Amino acid sequence: MNKQLILKDIVLIGRTFDEYYRMFDLNDELLKKEKILDAASGVSSFCAQACARGYNVTASDKIYASDPSEIEKKCAEDIDIVVKQLPEVADLYVWNYFKDIKALKNNRERAYRYFIEDFKKYGIRRYVPAEFPTTNFLNSEFNISLVSHFIFLYEDQLDYEFHKKTILELLRITSKEIRIFPIVNLKGRISKFVEPVIQDEDIACHRVSIRKVDYEFMKKGNEMLVIEK
Repeated sequence: MNKQLILKDIVLIGRTFDEYYRMFDLNDELLKKEKILDAASGVSSFCAQACARGYNVTASDKIYASDPSEIEKKCAEDIDIVVKQLPEVADLYVWNYFKDIKALKNNRERAYRYFIEDFKKYGIRRYVPAEFPTTNFLNSEFNISLVSHFIFLYEDQLDYEFHKKTILELLRITSKEIRIFPIVNLKGRISKFVEPVIQDEDIACHRVSIRKVDYEFMKKGNEMLVIEK
């Protein structure tokens, strides 16, 4: 079966704090004590909602160099692109967290609107322009880095070299661990880059594991890759 969403580029689709909490197997104790980077975070509201709870979270993405109105316009367009295709590929997804496509759309719209308001208010104090695989962050500046729906998912657009360089950069700027979710591609299959990443000698010198999490929207997409330093 070769069904999948047809995306010409990486779409701006935001996830919420609750989704991150489940996707990355987070807990309150961890969030209270760790400095966290949301890498290639796009228009997710995790940073805004986490900071509102008093947690230390920084978001990073190349889009943060753009005007809020431009980001909002692209985000609305990207949601429409995805939602229009969903009826044809609905069987690739688990409709538990979202009961239907309308509920999904409402959730995604809430996420990006929450983000936009926070982005307008705090700008680069919370949202740092960064174009992976290179950043200007300091060595070990963060304790934990989270990567949501970026590498692995877009394996047809981002080659292995990009995956490796991005992970190595995250290892440079992260002191404890990196969590990557999901590890499936847009067809809902384990990405062809997962095993090469695990076996790569520059990455395998760290502790690498795959963990199940309490979140599954894409079928079989309920695992994250964890790299511990």
